[in-house]
Amino acid sequence: MTTQCPIHHAKSYPFDIPAHSYVLEKNGWVQLDIGDHNFKNRHAVIASGSNASPNRLAAKFSNHGHLLDDALFVTRATLHDFDAVYSAHISNYGSIPATLAHTPGTDADVFVTWLTDAQLERMHTTEAVGENYDYARLNGISLVLEDGSGYTQAHAYMSKRGCLSHDGRPIALAALNATGRMWCAMSQTEVLDHARSLIAPELDANNFIQSHIECANTRQARTAILSKTALHHGWTGGFTVLS
Repeated sequence: MTTQCPIHHAKSYPFDIPAHSYVLEKNGWVQLDIGDHNFKNRHAVIASGSNASPNRLAAKFSNHGHLLDDALFVTRATLHDFDAVYSAHISNYGSIPATLAHTPGTDADVFVTWLTDAQLERMHTTEAVGENYDYARLNGISLVLEDGSGYTQAHAYMSKRGCLSHDGRPIALAALNATGRMWCAMSQTEVLDHARSLIAPELDANNFIQSHIECANTRQARTAILSKTALHHGWTGGFTVLS
């Protein structure tokens, strides 16, 4: 997370996401050839927001470099009948982050992070598991990696706050592609302005963001307002909260 321009950082979510699979190691990340990843004894965790960004992942492990002694593989995939949408909460760096929601007929471009036990534990900490997210197993899904291999089960960080609502429907992430998208999509700047219009229309956009970056109580109060009209993720095919 940058301290130079926190407002710009907040508006930049979900940060830079490449158009290809990659591998993250201590000295940086490089493109990964299709199928060239190690998934043995790894946890397959769907990334529908900033966890797909190599720079964001690198920041999460920046003070825990030993956890990248085993490379972290991140592969492109398609998740059928889901879309990446905004969660009804505000992160500590000022953005409105992502979650998943069931939407029949929509195919979302996502990534899968293949995590060791130790890497998964670190990710739990960065995702505020138990407060903002549940770490859950999704059963009965259709997840297809770019090499054509398919999975009917994977894990994901699912919002405990629910899906942010606009006109009674979730809001998709404009930064992530999806075919057959049924819901309106917004950029981070647009969704933050949507939240501002609901919570503090008297503030301008930058002051709105700055105020909840600087104050945890403000973030919590605004999250509580957004959560009041939040929507359920809608998946009934099999959902088990693990932590």
